[in-house]
Amino acid sequence: MEKNRFVQLVAGMLYRTNRDTLTLNTRYKGLKEWNFLFEVSLAMMLEEEYHVEVTPEDFSSTGTLDELFQRVCAPGLAGKE
Repeated sequence: MEKNRFVQLVAGMLYRTNRDTLTLNTRYKGLKEWNFLFEVSLAMMLEEEYHVEVTPEDFSSTGTLDELFQRVCAPGLAGKE
């Protein structure tokens, strides 16, 4: 399930937030780790894993991990849920 893998990849970047609490409904900008450096690191990880360019607009137009997944990853992963 690709969405679960997406959540696990983000969880692997956390160091202050309990990783077990992360879900698709998590408002990722509310995470204790969220700052400019985390945003850049997340964008780089997503680009490496999913081969897509993640822009600041992708982050500003989404709020939850599911919305980010849909915005950034879903077009290249159609049918792999």
